[in-house]
Parts: sequence; structure tokens; C-alpha cells
Amino acid sequence: MGENDANEGKASAGREPAGRSRLSAALIAAYRAAWYRVELPEGAETLRIGAPAPRTQAWLGARGCAGAAFVTACNPRGQRQDEAANAAAMARLRAHIEAQGWPFLAGAGGDDAGGWAPEPSFLVALDGVARAAELGRMFEQNAVVWVPAEGPAQLVLLR
Repeated sequence: MGENDANEGKASAGREPAGRSRLSAALIAAYRAAWYRVELPEGAETLRIGAPAPRTQAWLGARGCAGAAFVTACNPRGQRQDEAANAAAMARLRAHIEAQGWPFLAGAGGDDAGGWAPEPSFLVALDGVARAAELGRMFEQNAVVWVPAEGPAQLVLLR
């Protein structure tokens, strides 16, 4: 992500700087290289770390939100779980999002090489990156993607 990386060298609003993360450099690089697809009403948009997401950001703007977290409940702490465990975790995440009344869209995250099966995910409109980090930690994730209403998508390290 280079100079667009909001996590390099400083921690803010619940973000762990890359230099102090407990995650391996290889795992962080994999998260940065991954694709994050969101199912917007007019069709899918693929999000990439360091790049703007114009259609997703238009969706956020229509809701007056500061941004959105792209988050999953699958494979907590990066440890592969079976399909039933992941489905149950995603059901809990969806129930939590709905109970809060947060606007959300379905999505999936994966990698171009296909080394990791795409994970079902949600894009959740929120009031700030701190709330995004809180949501990711609640579901024991290593990171979330923060999509601000303006600017590039950011990887937010949580561990």
C-alpha cells in the first residue's frame, strides 16, 4: 500500500501499526494483495487496499456515513474453520449488525492465486474506523478493511 498505508509507523483509532503487529509480514502482504468484493445494488465492485472504491463510496455518501468496514467472522485469528463453524459465525455477525441497525451489504474476500477460499463477508457502514476495529476484534479477526467515504481503502491491523 506504500504511502497510502494509514497503518505504517503510527497507531490511531484502534489501528495497529504494521511494525508493531503480531502478524507476519507475509500475512500482512497477503491481506494487502487480496481482493474484497462487495455486492452493491447495481452490481459488484472489487475493493483493493490503497485504491478508491467509487461506487461503494457513492453508496456510503447516500447514507451519510464516514466509511465502512469490510469484515468477516470466518476463520478467527486466521485459523481455518470448517464450513459449519464459519456459517454459524457469519450468522452471529449478521445478527449483531442487524441488531445495531447498521446498513450493510454482502461480499466476499479472496486472493488472486486462489490459495485461500473466498470468505463470505459484509461491508458495514459505520461512523468511524474505531468502530470498524471494534467490530473486527469482536469476531476475533486479524484485520479489517476500512473504506472511507473519500480516499483509498485501508488495511486496519487488529493484532
